[in-house]
Amino acid sequence: MKFKLGRKASDIVAALYIITTLFVRLYLEPQLGGRYLLSVALGAFGLLFLWALIKSGFLNPSFFGLWPGEAEEQSQKKRQSLSSQ
Repeated sequence: MKFKLGRKASDIVAALYIITTLFVRLYLEPQLGGRYLLSVALGAFGLLFLWALIKSGFLNPSFFGLWPGEAEEQSQKKRQSLSSQ
């Protein structure tokens, strides 16, 4: 059985994760002594981890209503298939 968060919970988790990783990068950057590539690598790893959570189905974000839900996507597909017939 897959554990899956709802859309609002996924939005909150994703937003908190992005804010936290941004804070960590801004906090660590002065301590890295000019090694900006390491900071970029940390940011890329953070986004890759978030992408993996979304791709695996654990997170199901709607990006605070900006991304259409599954029901809306399915209704659009049905409308398109009906109009093409």
